[in-house]
Amino acid sequence: MKSMKSSTFKLLAALFSAIIALGGIFFGMSKVEDYFVKKADANIISSVPATSYQEKNYIYHNNKKYKPKDYVDTVLLIGTDSQGKIYESTAYNNQNKADFLALLIFDNNNKTCTVLQINRDTITEINVLGVTGEKAGTITGQIALAHTYGNGLEQSCKNTVKAVSNFLYQIEIDNYLSMNMDAVSALNDVVGGVELEILDDFSELDPSLIQGETILLNGKQALTYVRGRGSVGDMTNTSRMVRQRQYMAAFAEKIKIAYQSDDELVLNAYNAITDYTVTDCSITVLSETAERLSDYKINEIITPEGITDDTKEYVEFHADNEKLKDLIINLFYDEIKE
Repeated sequence: MKSMKSSTFKLLAALFSAIIALGGIFFGMSKVEDYFVKKADANIISSVPATSYQEKNYIYHNNKKYKPKDYVDTVLLIGTDSQGKIYESTAYNNQNKADFLALLIFDNNNKTCTVLQINRDTITEINVLGVTGEKAGTITGQIALAHTYGNGLEQSCKNTVKAVSNFLYQIEIDNYLSMNMDAVSALNDVVGGVELEILDDFSELDPSLIQGETILLNGKQALTYVRGRGSVGDMTNTSRMVRQRQYMAAFAEKIKIAYQSDDELVLNAYNAITDYTVTDCSITVLSETAERLSDYKINEIITPEGITDDTKEYVEFHADNEKLKDLIINLFYDEIKE
């Protein structure tokens, strides 16, 4: 029993360290409004073409030869829109979508971490899973829908990982960490609420969230603030992504203060979120992730460039393929000069 408590304590301590450090990334930004996705001409990604053409472990792009960086590790953070305790679906699909996606990219040679935030409306290739959980085909749709295929737990997380890998031209993703939206409410209340300025008009969704005012959010308000989109402001996921970054920054500051004055914070937080979390990370991986986030230089958060199409039934974000290729080359490959 003692060993189990020690393990869970270490697990949560690592998670909290990661949350604190990651929040520091967002807190370091002086103007959250500067981080809206830029618009550019783009083509729909209807399949998963090679970045250029491949030769064994090498690729060629713009007449240059590259090899994959073998010193890069990645962790995908997934925030699902489900509520209540996580549970395994008895069918081959579920109702949970991945509303928040951020890939942590650790460059272990240069000791840097880059955060790539991916719009949940991004159009890409998604695997459809059959009744046995095996791939039964593919569709092209919003990347958030990848999580709806599978058992709602590990299968769905792995399918989301695959969809993100597809979108990023088959780059390897080492681990994932998923939390559903109720974890936001739970963690918010554990630290006594999070104070921030309300950036958008929430009058139709929650009149207590008054645009321009600084409010100490309770758990329900916090969930509404980071999750709300329809009838909020310009109703785009782009503006919601800005609010999510703003909230994480404010949460990180609050948890630093609470952690210093409350010896039971870690245990209370573990009890609050354990029913809402799925991960393939071992305690060792989580601890290493936390240490890297604390020790490495955190680069500016980046998001793929592209255009948003809101003329259809469901909003679509189409990445600029050429700029995406350049981004991936820069993050995951080294040029070989011959």
